[in-house]
Amino acid sequence: MKYIILVLLSFPFFLITSAFADCYGCNFDNKNLAYFVFADQDLSNASFQGAYLVNADFSRANLQGATFDGAYANGTIFIGAQLDNVSFRSTELELANFSNASMKNVTFDGAYLVHAKLSSKQVLESKFCENLVLDAMKFVDLCKN
Repeated sequence: MKYIILVLLSFPFFLITSAFADCYGCNFDNKNLAYFVFADQDLSNASFQGAYLVNADFSRANLQGATFDGAYANGTIFIGAQLDNVSFRSTELELANFSNASMKNVTFDGAYLVHAKLSSKQVLESKFCENLVLDAMKFVDLCKN
């Protein structure tokens, strides 16, 4: 009986730790991942379409080729993340922090980025200026060139 209880008590620990393992190409579509910590993980080519990612932490994560289309990611942290070739089409990214993230060829078509933290270099390296939502952008002047 002691061993069964020990095994059952260990199972949640296994689930929690395995949730943070590298996950190349994983599918997180439409999942509630608010406040999850994915820092330093390889999540390249993963799909987060329609996911609820409020205040999730992707610091220093490899997200190259990932898809966040239609996700709700307000307050999400992407500090130092590798976001090359990522799609954020129609994604809510209010207050998202992209400090020091690599963002070559990132797509933001129809994304909502009020108060998002982006540098002018990141704006110019990404496809930020294509189909931007003018009423939600503080970077409109950079896109006029």
